[in-house]
Amino acid sequence: MKKYVTIHGVEVHVGIVAVLCVALMLSTTLAVIYYTKTIDHQASIISSGEIQTYADQECTLVLNSNNWGNFNASSGDSVKTLDVYVKNEGNVRVNVTWVASGFASYNGTEVQYRTSSWRLYLAKVDGSEVKLRPENDTTPDRVQLLSGEVAHLKLYLTAVEGSAPEDFTFHTTFRSQDT
Repeated sequence: MKKYVTIHGVEVHVGIVAVLCVALMLSTTLAVIYYTKTIDHQASIISSGEIQTYADQECTLVLNSNNWGNFNASSGDSVKTLDVYVKNEGNVRVNVTWVASGFASYNGTEVQYRTSSWRLYLAKVDGSEVKLRPENDTTPDRVQLLSGEVAHLKLYLTAVEGSAPEDFTFHTTFRSQDT
């Protein structure tokens, strides 16, 4: 039985090749486990009954909560998005605002919530995307909706590169107020 293999003109012991293959598989598995982050997201709605959030543009799938699933940072999976369609279901024009809870802080300069491992911001999609300042900002943005009108918004959740894996839950709240 041959105990050596030839690789690029060099004889290498079969045992060394086997050890290297096992080490490569173990390190890859550990990297995937270590760099995978899981987040649970609950989108809750607090309003005067005039708005509703939907997962689709046709406003047929009510969005009450969403599980963002796993982030595999080792494979470049660092940003997840969630499309939200907010519809004014009342008879009067309303201003819609938003806020997120469960984050350590809010950075008004970058218009995003953050923890040591996560960043979250909301953008209004209208041809281009514009970040929306939440209620706890010094100058919050309001999305004005006429009766029956729908606004397309998008939440961006980013896993911070090089941060330790951290599981956590946060809530996003959309509120409406008559104008």
